[in-house]
Amino acid sequence: MKTKSDKIYTLRIPRAQYDRLGSSFDLDDTYFDKLLEDDHVVFHVSENQRKHFSTYAKSNTNHRYWICQMFLPRNITKYEYIEETI
Repeated sequence: MKTKSDKIYTLRIPRAQYDRLGSSFDLDDTYFDKLLEDDHVVFHVSENQRKHFSTYAKSNTNHRYWICQMFLPRNITKYEYIEETI
């Protein structure tokens, strides 16, 4: 049985935003899933990683504040990606 801390989020964001995340956190390739034709990136993070990233979005006192807003619980669903099957 999966617990909430085992949850994996599959997210879709513009490639430029993913590049800024990568520059801020030195992301390795394990997060990346694919590049879409519309220049968006699909990647994944665990619940624990989401919590870690969201800590930077709680106060505007660091250079990671804006880029991490997407990881707050109230915002993350806007970026969730569901693969369309034909």
